[in-house]
Amino acid sequence: MKTFMLCSYLFFVLVPLKKSLHMFQQNRYRNDRYLPWLKQQLYVLRKHLVKTVLLLFLIYGLFFVSNDQFPQLLLSMLLLIYGYLMWRKEEQSEYRKPLVFTPRAKRLYGMQLFLMFVILWVLQQYGNIFWQIFFTPYLYFLPWVLILVSACIMLPIERFIQQSYMQKAAKKLRDHENLCIIGITGSYGKTSVKNVLYQLMKEDWYALATPQSYNNRMGITKTILEYLQPLHELFLCEMGADHVHEIEELMKFVRPQYGIVTAVGQQHLATFHSMENILHEKMQMIEQLGREGIGFLNADNEWIRSYPLRVHCRVIWFGKDMLADYRYGNVSYDEEGSRFTITHKAVAHVFHTRLLGEHNLMNITCGVAVAHQLGMSWDALGKQCEQLPYVTHRLEKKQMADYTLLDDAYNANPKGARYALDVLREMPQQRIIITPGLIDLGYAQDKENELLGAYMAACVDDVILVGPTQTEKIKKGLIAKKFPIERLHVVTNIQEAFACLQQIKEKDAYVLLENDLPDAFNH
Repeated sequence: MKTFMLCSYLFFVLVPLKKSLHMFQQNRYRNDRYLPWLKQQLYVLRKHLVKTVLLLFLIYGLFFVSNDQFPQLLLSMLLLIYGYLMWRKEEQSEYRKPLVFTPRAKRLYGMQLFLMFVILWVLQQYGNIFWQIFFTPYLYFLPWVLILVSACIMLPIERFIQQSYMQKAAKKLRDHENLCIIGITGSYGKTSVKNVLYQLMKEDWYALATPQSYNNRMGITKTILEYLQPLHELFLCEMGADHVHEIEELMKFVRPQYGIVTAVGQQHLATFHSMENILHEKMQMIEQLGREGIGFLNADNEWIRSYPLRVHCRVIWFGKDMLADYRYGNVSYDEEGSRFTITHKAVAHVFHTRLLGEHNLMNITCGVAVAHQLGMSWDALGKQCEQLPYVTHRLEKKQMADYTLLDDAYNANPKGARYALDVLREMPQQRIIITPGLIDLGYAQDKENELLGAYMAACVDDVILVGPTQTEKIKKGLIAKKFPIERLHVVTNIQEAFACLQQIKEKDAYVLLENDLPDAFNH
């Protein structure tokens, strides 16, 4: 009977074990990100949790009968039935970002199962039927805490594995003596600048770029070990950070000759804790370059401009500011894209691109500055700029059956969101925005979302907010600007958002998808 009970308990907790691992993965396997998320979830679901616990207490009475075997058998059957129902529900769930069973996830899951088995075995061996019944409901919630314990136990092993791979990657980089390495960081714009720079230079250089958003140490390590070849001449390395000392560590690992800081803003303020920490961390990209290197900085970013640089390398500025070494201006938009000029040493050069939005023009100007410094001619740069493809999910224009989608799903910063709204405002037909708002902004998050709501009021005709709780401040900002309440729609998930879109859109409407949160942050 004890073996049967143990198997029933394990089946009962399989779904929460998997879901807790899933959410931990979406929080980047970081305890300091997962704990605040868990507290927020408890607050959001507090009413549901209270009702659940009260219901469980009410059914305790079903088990307390005189026969010892009957409660155990009944409990086992209920555990199996409940576990089966939860498993079927989980199979039918649609996630924006499903759980990926990477080697690390498998190791964590194995540790979770081992710890849960030990707890259940102890409960079976030393707990009588009363305690088994009493603790059963709480075992369902235990995996959400157990994942933290598992991560702490596995941390030394994970660090050893990561360090061994990083050492192999670092040796491979050092052995590639003639490789030109460009490091790219910033609060936002990293991936876009990397993609622009790759497209500009791929005809003249045999280039490798870190794929997608592979910008942490293991993503960079995987890129080097799996993709870097002896024939490569250029390595575009995106470097991300959401904690202090991460860029410093990556700089020692990759050792780029050139560095780019795209922008500094409030992204990851929840983990950096202050703008000063963010600014100092991003600027390590420039301050740790050697004397022969060149640093490229955004002249329009007030945080970067105000930073007291302590550098040995040459610094080149790009942007719209009059003091920029590579300055873009004379911007105009049409159905074919954007036209603008880039001025360098008092000579203006005309460019055209299909990309929209000033943030894309800023990214192009940055790419042009770097490529020009590495020897590309203005004529070649102009031709390559004409061919620049849309950056996936970053104000990417997609023609749907009867409307145009401006896919800005990977944009999650306040300034980029405003740039996207500026583009939407210029569109001639019905203008609709779908957004779950901005996250990861720490103490500034509520204020920035309210400001975003106020800003979008003058740019759109209809608003679809995804997540009633997380979009409260956007709604407040819209109402403060007297946005028509009948044109404001609040839904619970992205599937409902597109169903709502089908009901409200007119022919040839323009729809902006601004940010697309992982499941862990949708509430």
